[in-house]
Amino acid sequence: MSQQPSYITDDCIKEWKNGNYSFKLPNQVPMLRFLYELCWTMVRGELPFQKCKTVLESVEFLDGGSEEEMGSTFADIITQMALDHTIVGDYRTRLIKLHTIVGDYRTRLIKLAKWLVESTLVPLRLFQERCEEEFLWESEMIKIKAADLKSKEVRVNTRLLYQQTKFNLLREESEGYAKLVTVLCRGSEASAKNASAATVGIIKSLIGHFDLDPNRVFDIVLECFELQPGNDVFLDLIPIFPKSHASQILAFKFQYYQRMEVSRPVPFGLYQLTALLVKKDFIDLDSIRVFSCPIPTCPRQAIPSPIRVDICKPVSSTASILLYTIKPWQI
Repeated sequence: MSQQPSYITDDCIKEWKNGNYSFKLPNQVPMLRFLYELCWTMVRGELPFQKCKTVLESVEFLDGGSEEEMGSTFADIITQMALDHTIVGDYRTRLIKLHTIVGDYRTRLIKLAKWLVESTLVPLRLFQERCEEEFLWESEMIKIKAADLKSKEVRVNTRLLYQQTKFNLLREESEGYAKLVTVLCRGSEASAKNASAATVGIIKSLIGHFDLDPNRVFDIVLECFELQPGNDVFLDLIPIFPKSHASQILAFKFQYYQRMEVSRPVPFGLYQLTALLVKKDFIDLDSIRVFSCPIPTCPRQAIPSPIRVDICKPVSSTASILLYTIKPWQI
């Protein structure tokens, strides 16, 4: 709402209209309040737009104020005036539905905004960032209609804020995971002397290029290591992932075989992999024991033959302890 001016008086307006370039305001003024009064003066038609620069040259602001700050303040004021619904007096009749200002006031406000852009006092992007779509369309600051811009804004916000872009499943980002499995399953070729550093670099590139989930990649690395326990390349791959994640992934694997509906025994390769990771200090034995249970007191002959072979076939001294602590049978 336009208020009684405190700094732009009738005498000041006369001096500026007459082109008195030597006229200066006697005291410093606050930028925000002065520019607000100046905009209202020009919108009411009491001062031509072309005199705006003359006015700015005749005033000194209390808070200094750079050109960027002044342009931003102008943009805020114009934005607020375009949304002003509390105009009283003669301007009250210029309000219609949807709170849109019409008549000379609306027309001059649009012209003022366009002139501020043309005179380089306010960058166009500031108006585009802060003003409503209808005002931008009427001011010819956008090339698409207001309704179309609103629809586009909704679509962009939905894509940025609500659309999920992280892929956790193997079937997603299939090309990246396919290349990953191909690299990990090279077999003897991957055991070359300089293959370790090259493989690490390739896997890092695949994670970044295809936006692969690192936890899922680590799971696949352990899966391939389980199938290729003699491939030392995996010992160079595991350190690029967090140590704590290895224990959690292995725990999920063991817990799967403890389900009542799963009739298959725990694969010996999983025991061997876990024992090897413990031996190489990639994981701590206590972090695995949390997910284990003691061997039953039943006779050895009571344990099914395939599983009895698994738990009685040690890999190393550390693995022997591990194989007898993790649950290797189904209840």
